[in-house]
Amino acid sequence: MKVIKNIKKHLLIIGVLLSVACLAYGQYNPPPQNGDYRNTQNVALVNDATLWEMYNGANWVPAPHPLTYYQPSFTKNIYATHNMVVNVPFTTTGNIYSPNSGTTVHVAEGSTFTLGPDSIYELRKMVVSKLARFINGGIVVSKETTSRIALDDGPNMGEGGTLENHGSIQIEDELYVNSFAKVVSKKGATIYGPGKLTTNANGVSLVIANTDGYNGAFALTGTHSVSKACFTFNGDEPQVTGSKLPDSIFSIDIEGGQTLTLSRQVNMWGFNDIFRGDPYVRVHSGSTLNTGLHKIYSINSWGDCTFFLDSGATIVTAHQDGISSYPLSQSRITGGAIQTNNAVYSSGATYHFNGASGQKSGDFVTTEPNTVHGIIMDTPGGLQLSSNFQPLTVTGSYSGDYIHNPAYGWIDYQPSLPVEMSYFSAVFNGFNSVMLQWETQSETNNLGFYVLRANEFEPASACVISDLIQAANTSQGATYCFTDDGLYEDGLFYYWLQDVSFSGEVAMHGPIMVQVTLQSGSNQAPDLPWSTSLVRNYPNPFNPSTQLEYYLENGSDVDFKVYNLRGQLVDQFTLRNQNSGFHRYTWEPQLSSGVYLIRFTADGKSNTRKVILSK
Repeated sequence: MKVIKNIKKHLLIIGVLLSVACLAYGQYNPPPQNGDYRNTQNVALVNDATLWEMYNGANWVPAPHPLTYYQPSFTKNIYATHNMVVNVPFTTTGNIYSPNSGTTVHVAEGSTFTLGPDSIYELRKMVVSKLARFINGGIVVSKETTSRIALDDGPNMGEGGTLENHGSIQIEDELYVNSFAKVVSKKGATIYGPGKLTTNANGVSLVIANTDGYNGAFALTGTHSVSKACFTFNGDEPQVTGSKLPDSIFSIDIEGGQTLTLSRQVNMWGFNDIFRGDPYVRVHSGSTLNTGLHKIYSINSWGDCTFFLDSGATIVTAHQDGISSYPLSQSRITGGAIQTNNAVYSSGATYHFNGASGQKSGDFVTTEPNTVHGIIMDTPGGLQLSSNFQPLTVTGSYSGDYIHNPAYGWIDYQPSLPVEMSYFSAVFNGFNSVMLQWETQSETNNLGFYVLRANEFEPASACVISDLIQAANTSQGATYCFTDDGLYEDGLFYYWLQDVSFSGEVAMHGPIMVQVTLQSGSNQAPDLPWSTSLVRNYPNPFNPSTQLEYYLENGSDVDFKVYNLRGQLVDQFTLRNQNSGFHRYTWEPQLSSGVYLIRFTADGKSNTRKVILSK
């Protein structure tokens, strides 16, 4: 009996201590830690300390500072016991606990609320106002069955509330996306749970980078009500649309430089919208749409939906009827993988057919009629050109076979040159080498250059005298130099330049004719007598300095003036009281790479030489 009494006594003491602890901690789970905050009344602003308390390790005391005092990130926990308002940019890397039912976090107009990557937010309700953003980098978990997030409407496209999800969000009730609001789902992010997704029909934007597309971004198992939304797929690795992609989509942008593959037929809203213009599907430059066996379909036969395949984009289709441009019934294309009301196929795009045997090309027309950048035909037995197929010229990549009827169409392969030249020149330097220089205006898919030389005009007799000179491969063009120091006899020589594309096509430039008269040794002073002149500079091209070698019949001052190819004076210097004879002067100019003309003047005589600075 004594033991039982002692146990009861101990339990009573423990109970009293727990009661005191619960009073001290405010019955919170988990218990607060030193530095944590809680709000004591509704509409507690994050930049106002008056409605907040801070836990000092033993008790809740008036907060010494607003939450925003601790930016760029509040690192402690927040107990949102009442409604909380983020009315300025605010970031927390701690957790947010919501002990009371129905409490709301409100992101006010123009504000951004960011939840850190390791943070947990207990969601009851959240409202994101127009021009405001909630950026979730952590984990949002529902605290009750009525948990929901609402994105308010805005006055124009993209000006409603925005939810940018980098982590995971659990919703029990609803994610409601109002007019002109936006949801951005980053790679690996998901919104899941038994809740539903509901959108207003006016201008909702859904931006998806998930590899699993819509299924991965919105894994909510409740009934979705998504109509006439604007979709963007912009992942940095291949994506699928997802089998749950809603019907009646207003627009789709495919960007990010990767491939989007259709998981099923895509149904597009066909009619114009007063706020958004015409509906469309656009494959942006660098990106690829793979339709597979599916099609993109305008649900309104007299509608305005247009498919755009931009220059530099690619379409891949296994559809048995290929792709077509022609509205064959009312004002909708009725054949092939693209059955929108209109289609604009760029001549700078690539067209890839990989269907089963018997696949047809379809009757498509490009922006520059009868021209495409690339065509790939992986169809077994060859692609069958359709009855109204237009003759097609390919300027870039080409592979595969096709079956054609000469009466109505064929495919001609005429690759465009990868280089557009500005100039190509060659100059004998006066001793034993020839300096070549060329400049490109633009380069596309250029692997590099070879230099060829012959002692007769026919290029068939020319030999390659250089290794591959790597190309800069820039649309802005570039300047190149090469010195031919393998000359062993006098004579007239011809030089050609050959550019090579990545796909193996070559183009020749030239010839340039050069008269060569060799001297005895390139590093020796010239034999006397010589007249007063700038004999040469060595090396040439040079970086960062070159030897200016000149000869004086009589002692005098020597004046050098340097001009660019526009005739502008860019440098000058004078060497005083130079003795007669042969001289070398080291010149290290502070100039950019390029071709320059040096004007030498001494004792009333002058001459000019071309030099090349190649940094």
